[in-house]
Amino acid sequence: MVRTEQINSGRVNGHIAHAERPRGGVLVLPTITAVDAPMRERAQLLAEAGFTALVWDPYPGETPPSDLAGAQARAMKLDDGSVDAMSDCVSHMLDKLKLPAVAVLGFCLGGRYAVLLGARDRRLFACVPFYPSIRIPKGPNQTLDAVALAAEIACPVHMVHAGDDKVFVQDAFIQVREALERRAAATVVQVHPGAAHSFMRPDLQAVPANATASRLSWPPALAFLEACLAHRALASVKA
Repeated sequence: MVRTEQINSGRVNGHIAHAERPRGGVLVLPTITAVDAPMRERAQLLAEAGFTALVWDPYPGETPPSDLAGAQARAMKLDDGSVDAMSDCVSHMLDKLKLPAVAVLGFCLGGRYAVLLGARDRRLFACVPFYPSIRIPKGPNQTLDAVALAAEIACPVHMVHAGDDKVFVQDAFIQVREALERRAAATVVQVHPGAAHSFMRPDLQAVPANATASRLSWPPALAFLEACLAHRALASVKA
């Protein structure tokens, strides 16, 4: 049985799906549409797989954006100082929820933040960015260099790339991939030819490449989290 709750405590804001017997936790960093139905569904799937999931709310206390244009405008008001709030979420999962290990999983806007947090927070055991919104040059509201920071991520990384991504374009993808592969930690990269940026969005599933990418990308990402987090949980029990 998955129990859900909303949390609003200091800089820890969002939706939590509690696994019945958690073997670890996943901080989910959402798209520009924030804590919406698709993000809550991902949290549910993670909890059913044995991982308590906290979906970070980038707009606490605000009415969720009602359309894509409004979501884009609101996202432009976010800055990279938000990474500190994400680290607070990791602390909550480790210290308050007593989870043995935590990973970060991000989509689109949240995919870029997953890269930043992966570099900044050494407590993470895995980093999974789905089609991260990494642009070169970076946006006017961005102060951190995601390409440079990708090389500083200490934990294993599983990156999912949309082959027809018009946001995280091929040149940026190559630079991030090369930065990741310079590290000592494992790097796994999925590429889905023909799929668009944010291909998991429900309204994009009529395009066959997006539907195929949505179907094929999740099981390997979940298996990666399983390998990174469940191994840590088992080690903790034996200790």
